[in-house]
Amino acid sequence: MSITSLLFTVRDSLLANQMAIDITGANVANVNTPGYTRQRTNMESLSNVDVKNASAQIGVSVNRIERIYDRYIESQVVEQRQKSGYSDTMLQGLQSISPILDDTQGGGISDQLNKFWSAWENLSSNPAGKVEKSALLTIAEDLTGTLASYKRDLDTISTDMNRNIADVVSQINGKADEISDLNEKIITTGGGDNGNKNDLMDKRSEALRELAALVDINQIENPDGTINVYLSNGDSLVRDQSSQHLSVQLVNAQSNVYSASTPDEPINSALTKGKLGAYIELQTVVVPEYVDSINSFTIAFSDRVNALHSSGFDAYKNTGVNFFTITDEDNAAGTIGVNSAIASDIGRIACSLTVSGDGDNASKIASVQYELLMDDNTSTLNGFLASMVGQIGLQVATAKTDNDHQSVLMNHLSNQREAVSGVSIDEEMIMLIKYQMGYTTAGKLCQTVDEMLDTLMGLVK
Repeated sequence: MSITSLLFTVRDSLLANQMAIDITGANVANVNTPGYTRQRTNMESLSNVDVKNASAQIGVSVNRIERIYDRYIESQVVEQRQKSGYSDTMLQGLQSISPILDDTQGGGISDQLNKFWSAWENLSSNPAGKVEKSALLTIAEDLTGTLASYKRDLDTISTDMNRNIADVVSQINGKADEISDLNEKIITTGGGDNGNKNDLMDKRSEALRELAALVDINQIENPDGTINVYLSNGDSLVRDQSSQHLSVQLVNAQSNVYSASTPDEPINSALTKGKLGAYIELQTVVVPEYVDSINSFTIAFSDRVNALHSSGFDAYKNTGVNFFTITDEDNAAGTIGVNSAIASDIGRIACSLTVSGDGDNASKIASVQYELLMDDNTSTLNGFLASMVGQIGLQVATAKTDNDHQSVLMNHLSNQREAVSGVSIDEEMIMLIKYQMGYTTAGKLCQTVDEMLDTLMGLVK
């Protein structure tokens, strides 16, 4: 090995340690960058020189820039993001429903219903009283208006779900395009690991986590470094360097989601996690359950009151008419109203069981509040409303507990990922000193070689 060849060793050492310092500096600069994965320079010797029966390694180069990450933890983070996305969205949706049904502050259906029963009790004591009849009419109209308001508010939430679902599907398509584009860029960087490829993989991992928060997915890593992304039913979102989009269509005022693989068959049943899964469940399960409950209450309530009212006698000694009218049984709460014949003439209110003008029929209608008309004749009308309010309260509490639990798990996995892939300033400072010493030593070696050459040239002279 010649003296001049030492200069090449010095050059390689300087370049390798300079690269290591640059990578360490990049780690320090990105200590607060979300999704950044720390990197390390892996070095290897360049060549060997034989000395008698021994072999010595000379020279050094950066073999590759390694991206420090745990594939298992990354997959767990992606899985947890799906659960957390669902939990966050479900809690928000239930919290938007809760104020609609909450009667704890008064003025809700339960409050209105109690006033309705009290109005009939007052009328039973004075069946000819115009004040009592006018009060009953006002309270009945307020009650029907409140029922219609509840139904409109629930319909509004369902309509909001349509916009939310369309927005999330658009975001999913955008993320699928982004991942497929990053797949293509990763391939074009070549097969070896380098800084640019690692940056692209960081961006793709972050895009994958963001996609997981939107919808339940599975991913498969290919040998060339690209990933394929599938929905839970196996339909493809990203395959190599191409992406496939989801689409949304409104059917009976509800959103059906379709994939490119099954354009004629909705895949709603396969979408159970992430924001999209929560929005679909809120629209197709949660909101309809409360709409059905309010409609069932309205029908049972109006049918029973109408049956008693129509069997009584009004102030004109005529048989009574139905007290309430419903124009659409499928939308009972939204279309219930006080019979126009009664609204225009309170004398048509049938208080009596006979033509004598007694208040017995009004008393019977007031007693409806104690009859078991709901839940297969196991609950009163008031009890049914109370259980409905209690149900939404329980659902919100359960969703809050689940959301807190999912947040704890997400934080735990994030901390695990940070322990493996995150940047530690203390560690980077140690590595920086290490590479700096290597660089400085290589510089001193260069100075020594220069002095050796000067000495050698002096001997020649």
